[in-house]
Amino acid sequence: MKKYTIILSIIIWSNVSFAQNTDSTYIDQNAQTEYTDADSMFTKANQLYNEGKYEDAVDIYEAILNAEKESSYLYYNLGNAYFKQNALAPAILNYERAYRLNPSDEDINHNLTIARSQIIDKFDELPEFFVITIFGKIKSLFAANTWGMIALWSFAVCLALVLLFLFAGKLFIRRLSFWIACVVLLLSISCKLIENNLRKYDKAIVFVPVLTAKTSPDDSGKDMFLLHEGTKVLIRDNFNEWTKIQLPNGEQGWVVSEAIEII
Repeated sequence: MKKYTIILSIIIWSNVSFAQNTDSTYIDQNAQTEYTDADSMFTKANQLYNEGKYEDAVDIYEAILNAEKESSYLYYNLGNAYFKQNALAPAILNYERAYRLNPSDEDINHNLTIARSQIIDKFDELPEFFVITIFGKIKSLFAANTWGMIALWSFAVCLALVLLFLFAGKLFIRRLSFWIACVVLLLSISCKLIENNLRKYDKAIVFVPVLTAKTSPDDSGKDMFLLHEGTKVLIRDNFNEWTKIQLPNGEQGWVVSEAIEII
């Protein structure tokens, strides 16, 4: 009876840990009158982009996002459409969102690098602890969805090994399955943590031509530094209509929340 209780607990835990959010069925009403699903909308938007109708393409790409359908390809194409219109901040925002979902994609990295080169603000970044550098290289190997699938399948393997441990007759097989299950479980947890890290919403893009950071979350605070459109910042805190940000060089300040857009 004890064995079956353990098995049931493992299954319940797996369902809680790896539950995925389902896509919303809402579709922008204007877009739905002409296109029946996200795939056809995406195809039409790509066609408009190839025809040089970038504004129309943006409208459809955004309609797909409003339906809570996202992918690195969608963000990448939307970033391209904005970049063609010289809209630097929206272009970088969508390139960054594409990168967040798929950091290993060469096209995304290439276009993001080009867009970043047009940003006015340049900073000397603080040196990273070597463990963080290694972690960054590891998580850029695969897309967020891939890390999630590795986590899911490795946990399934772990579950199978636990069952083998519980029911195997030979002591050697029980010991071997136990230790392999521990290693696979550690792999599963690590992959899930990497996926969660890639999906973190703790960075933002400056969306106004010029933004002043202040010492406190109010207009009476002293001016600290200026930022320009397209600059990427790290979000540290929020207070009312203000957000505390950090620059790559470590400087921190408060800015109006509506002046930045979360990646």
